[in-house]
Amino acid sequence: MVTAEDMGGIPLEITALGFMPSEYSEKTGSYQEFTLSLGYTDLDELTMKFNENWSLAPAQVFYDPQVDLTNVTGGQWIMFEFSEIFSYDGSSTLLYELSWDGPVDPPDSRIYSMNWEDSGNSALVGYSPDSTSGYLTTVVPNLLFVTTQALEAQTFGAIKNSF
Repeated sequence: MVTAEDMGGIPLEITALGFMPSEYSEKTGSYQEFTLSLGYTDLDELTMKFNENWSLAPAQVFYDPQVDLTNVTGGQWIMFEFSEIFSYDGSSTLLYELSWDGPVDPPDSRIYSMNWEDSGNSALVGYSPDSTSGYLTTVVPNLLFVTTQALEAQTFGAIKNSF
């Protein structure tokens, strides 16, 4: 989840989302039925049940039957271009969900994201797209939101470190 403060507190037209892989992302592969959804939550911290965190049904902004993430190296953004613009309202806490259907090919594929430590449980991890619950964590990935507005591109980790 990403707070309104972290989003800059202004309405945005989001066209893509990026994740920064770490230098440890050597084993990469194909991810089946890959989706990315965005929506809102009214919570300050997430609960362990996925569906209880959304205040409204999320919008699926990206789908690919097979995302091939090969030759991923640290220091280069993995970008997901949205099928439709997501209009962020500027005042709500944004919730995002990545989901894919296993198995990943090869089975030991891993993409390790550059992360930062949040003060609350703002990430929820599950083991399958059918999971109804998962485990909470304060470790969240560095994100890059691409918008139609001319904003300086910064990750949330960079923004938090600037204070």
